[in-house]
Amino acid sequence: MTPPLAKPVSRRPLYTFLVLAITVAAMGYALALRMGDENRAVGILLVQFAPLLAAFITKFSFQRNLRGLGWGWGRSRYLFAAYGLAFVIPLLSFILIWVFGFGGFYDGAFVAQAQTDIADMFGLELSSPWGVMIALLVLGGTIGLLTAFGGIGEEIGWRGFLVPELSKHLDFTKTALVSGVIWAVYHWPLLIFLLAPRLGVSPFPMLIISLVAGIGLSTVMAWLRLRSGSVWTAVIFHMALNAYTQGFFQNITYETSWLTHYVSGEHGLMLALVSAASGYWFWRKRAEIPIESGQAQMSG
Repeated sequence: MTPPLAKPVSRRPLYTFLVLAITVAAMGYALALRMGDENRAVGILLVQFAPLLAAFITKFSFQRNLRGLGWGWGRSRYLFAAYGLAFVIPLLSFILIWVFGFGGFYDGAFVAQAQTDIADMFGLELSSPWGVMIALLVLGGTIGLLTAFGGIGEEIGWRGFLVPELSKHLDFTKTALVSGVIWAVYHWPLLIFLLAPRLGVSPFPMLIISLVAGIGLSTVMAWLRLRSGSVWTAVIFHMALNAYTQGFFQNITYETSWLTHYVSGEHGLMLALVSAASGYWFWRKRAEIPIESGQAQMSG
C-alpha cells in the first residue's frame, strides 16, 4: 500500500512574518530619520525589535502560542561556543587590520579616557594601558552585553522564527543564504542614511561588504540555532559580537587612512572576510544538523 503523501507545509507564516517585520522596521527607520542624532534611539530600537514583534504576532496568529522559537537553553557547550566565536571573529579581523596598517593599535586618547572613567565609576586605579584594555574587555563581555540588548529583539525573530521556518522548505545552504541576505538588506537603510553620512564615506561599498558579512555570520548562527535547538545561541553570539566589535575593538583602533572606515568596524571588509571564512567552516559541518531539509528540530 502506498503511504499517503505528506501535506505541504504552508508558507503563509513565513510571508506574514516578513511583511510584518518590514512594515514595523520601516516605521522605525522613518522615525529615526526624522529625529536628530541625539534623539533617534527610539526609532532604532523599533527597528531592532521589529523581528521579535513580527515573530510573536505570526506565532499567535497561526498557532495561538509562542512555541517553536527555541526557548530552551540546550546544551551549554553551544552557548559557550557562541560566546567564544563572538570574541574570536572580531579579534582575528582587527589583528589583521593592525598588522596590515588599515587601522592603528591603540588609540591612546580613548584608553586614557577609559582609564579615568573606570576610576570614577569603579574606584579602580589602573596605571598600565594594558590593564585598562583588559578591564574594558572584561566589562564589555559582561556588563557591556546589556548595551547590546537589541540583539534579543533581532535574534528571536531572525534565528528564533525565520531560520527554522525557512528550514521547513529549504536545505541548510539555502536557509543560511536567504536568511543572511534578508538580515543584511534589512540593515541597508541604517548604512545608507545614518552610518555612512556620519563616517563621511560612500555607502555603496559598505552595502556589498555587509552582504558578505551577513551571509557569513548568518551561516554561523543558523548552524548554532538548528544544531542546538536554542535561539539563545544566536542571541548570545549577536550581543557579544556587537559588544566586542563596537564597544572595544573599534574604539581602541585609530584611523590611519581613508580606508580605515571601509576595512575596520562592524561593517568593515576585514570582519566580513573573517565572517565569511567562519561561515564556510560551519557550512562544511552542515551534515551535523539533525535534519538538513524539511522540518528542522526545534526546542521550546
